[in-house]
Amino acid sequence: MQTQTEALVIAVLMHLLAAYAVVAAPSLGRIWYEKARRRIAAGVRGAKVRLYREIVVEQIITTGLVLLLWRSGLSATSLGLVAPRSWLWTMTALFMIVGLLAWSSLLLRPKAAKIREKVRDRIGVLLPDTHQERFWFGAVSVGAGVSEELVFRGFLLVYFSFYLPHLNTAEKVLLTSLVFGFAHIYQGWKGVVGAGILGLVLAGLYLTTGSLLLPVVIHAAADYRALLIFPLDASQAMAVESRA
Repeated sequence: MQTQTEALVIAVLMHLLAAYAVVAAPSLGRIWYEKARRRIAAGVRGAKVRLYREIVVEQIITTGLVLLLWRSGLSATSLGLVAPRSWLWTMTALFMIVGLLAWSSLLLRPKAAKIREKVRDRIGVLLPDTHQERFWFGAVSVGAGVSEELVFRGFLLVYFSFYLPHLNTAEKVLLTSLVFGFAHIYQGWKGVVGAGILGLVLAGLYLTTGSLLLPVVIHAAADYRALLIFPLDASQAMAVESRA
């Protein structure tokens, strides 16, 4: 049974994490992105790798906070840290969606140069050019699947259930997806809309399976697909590495 002090600590941690997701994450993302853009323009060595590492540190911290809340009293079921209701349905959906993501990525590969130019102003800073950058981009993709699902799906749905109990499930899903979309404001409004739609899909998968397993894997795969769409250009990689 929780003491009054333990309940207070949990409430404070929940408010802090919610404030981070709603307010700090969009601001921090924009600050990091603009700093990285300036460093790259100035020819600073390892600018993209530094950005990726900063993101990974943030992912570790937010994941740790959700796990701390779990250990402090929030149930594993409420946070989605349980096995899915149906392994057959979950694994079937997983292989179908991941396969579709991989297939569509390979179809887009011949147009990689045009796509890169089209999204250069929006997410160009995030796209890796060297072996080292691709490694860290992969780490960021996996980290996003874990940390963002824990925060924006698992935690925020619990938080809104506690503090906005008058909202129904659909309203809570819409609100968490809006928060998730706005966290990507550094990508411009197209990025906000795209992330918001993805948030709705991932929330639907979470509620359908009762577990964060499928959303985590799909989210990571969706981010990781950039490595399939934009293969390593050996000559470009050597040029970038030589400048570094």
